[in-house]
Amino acid sequence: MTSTIKTALLLLCLVCCMKGKAQSTTDSLQAALKTAAADTQKVNLLYDLAVRQDEPVTKEKYANELLSLSESLSYPKGIAWAYNLLGAASRSKGNYADALANYKKALSVAAARRDSLSIAKVNNNIGEIHRLLGEYPLALSYYLESLAMLEKLNKPRLVATSMNNIAIIYRYQKNYEKALDYNRKSLAIREKLQNKQEMADSYDNMGIIYYEQKNYSEALKNATKALELKIEVKDTIGIALSYNNISNVYSGVGDLATALEYQLKALEMREYLQDKRGIAMSYNNLGNIYNLFGIYKTAMDYQMKALPLARKTGSRGLVKDIYESLVELNKSRKDFEQAFYYQGLLGSLKDSILNTETNKQIAEMQAKYETEKKDLALGKQSIELERNRLELFQQKTLRNILFISLLILAIFIFLLYNRHKLKQKNILQAERSEQQILRTKAIVEAEENERTRIARELHDGIGQQLSAVKLNLSSLQSTLGSGTAEQSVLMKNAIEIIDDSVKEVRSVSHSMMPNALLKSGLATAVREFLNKISTTGKLKIELEISGLNERLESMMENILFRVVQETVNNIIKHSGASVVNIQIVRYEKELSMIIEDNGRGFDPALASSGIGLKNIRSRIEFLNGTVNVDSSPGKGTTISIEVPLKTNDTA
Repeated sequence: MTSTIKTALLLLCLVCCMKGKAQSTTDSLQAALKTAAADTQKVNLLYDLAVRQDEPVTKEKYANELLSLSESLSYPKGIAWAYNLLGAASRSKGNYADALANYKKALSVAAARRDSLSIAKVNNNIGEIHRLLGEYPLALSYYLESLAMLEKLNKPRLVATSMNNIAIIYRYQKNYEKALDYNRKSLAIREKLQNKQEMADSYDNMGIIYYEQKNYSEALKNATKALELKIEVKDTIGIALSYNNISNVYSGVGDLATALEYQLKALEMREYLQDKRGIAMSYNNLGNIYNLFGIYKTAMDYQMKALPLARKTGSRGLVKDIYESLVELNKSRKDFEQAFYYQGLLGSLKDSILNTETNKQIAEMQAKYETEKKDLALGKQSIELERNRLELFQQKTLRNILFISLLILAIFIFLLYNRHKLKQKNILQAERSEQQILRTKAIVEAEENERTRIARELHDGIGQQLSAVKLNLSSLQSTLGSGTAEQSVLMKNAIEIIDDSVKEVRSVSHSMMPNALLKSGLATAVREFLNKISTTGKLKIELEISGLNERLESMMENILFRVVQETVNNIIKHSGASVVNIQIVRYEKELSMIIEDNGRGFDPALASSGIGLKNIRSRIEFLNGTVNVDSSPGKGTTISIEVPLKTNDTA
């Protein structure tokens, strides 16, 4: 089984497992919500439902219901919850401006209630948004404020989270000693609490620090520990990040093949999870790997996909990383004009980040000076001087705000243009897909029509002619009378050959278009087909059919019957199996078919280009279905097919 299939199966298992566990709780909450009165109990139910949603759109839906009900009840605690959840949903969608606005509304309500724990939590969330925007000093100020409050409230789990976040900021500032110190303190608390998911986060962050210090052995050790813990707790987003980090380590030591393998795994999971920032990060890292391989065109393709996506998320730190990658890539390509261009963009972005940091540092020194001024009771002249400095600082701040506003406007216009281009591209892609579907439909319909025509001609044409020949020979035999014994034997043999030919024509005709399929439907046709094979005694076939009391569409029945024919014939020809289990189950919205044998098996990767598998896949894809082949040499084969069924529901 290929690494891509293994990754997809791992992701599918993790997501299905988490969804299965969460679904029963969600169903119970939804059932309780239907009968709940419009009071604080319903507020609590809506909050619990919103917290459990992974999809940003669903989380946002419940959060808006929670906000509306809490406002109608004048219930500030519920209002604060709702804005905090709306901020989380916006963050998941990469809409950091909306996330920040909602978090600040939550902070305002929590502050009015003097709810210290909520204030600390929201401060941490606001710090996260500023970190993702590349505003590191501002993020650090919120993290430190949150940490101080959580330590007073004696909330060790949340204290560990704040320490972990502070460590990330120090890592961004290349203060690795301080970053490792905070990470180790955070890890110690998490180990004491046995919180494996958060322990994995600490190992991840320490691994990144060691990677940036070029201590690759320690980096790989920590990243591997993180991955093991994330797999254990089924943290799909975290697993993708660990694959990304491990890829970077292998790239650092020059093992580009392994680096590429892990980064492709990370990208596959991030695309499945629709993690836009993660996808942009993987594109950038893949571009770097292909640059080191010397495959510059592929490297540039990935970087050109990474840049607009990173800009769209608003992550200035990631945009900076991509600019750096593009500078190095264009140097490798000897396109120094483009390298100089991206170096200019990189310089401007670094200056922007530096200005934000400088302003924050000035504000902190200003606050410290004012405190010292009050404690030391400085004279009127010092107070006036400080006031003048503050006015100058405010003027500078206003200029910076104007500059940032213009920059945001320019980015907004650029994003609108990109959105228009993407929309046009999607329209073209949809048209191409429609044409492909029509071509496939025409081929399948033509094939079935030709089978029907040939079957009819065999039965009505050649079959009837052979029957006529037999009748004539029988008449001739009676006229021969007392011919020689040799003539009688020859005539008898001729009639027997004609009989065999008639039977063979009828068998071929029925195989190409079974009467049972036309008259009684799929279930009866499959049973008749398998009964003929079972009578040979060489192959034991176990069949289970459920839910096929009503006929399916004619084309669907034809295709599914051909798939059973093709699969069973392949088993007979190639597998050497003694037992075949076939299960066909019709559900409300889909039909499931599983065909399993105990034969010699095969490698699906090597057999993917075979005509048999190609025929099966193309037919099922025509029905918008899916085919999954699970096999390995010596372990038999299982083919799972799922086909959606049309319903009479209207929107």
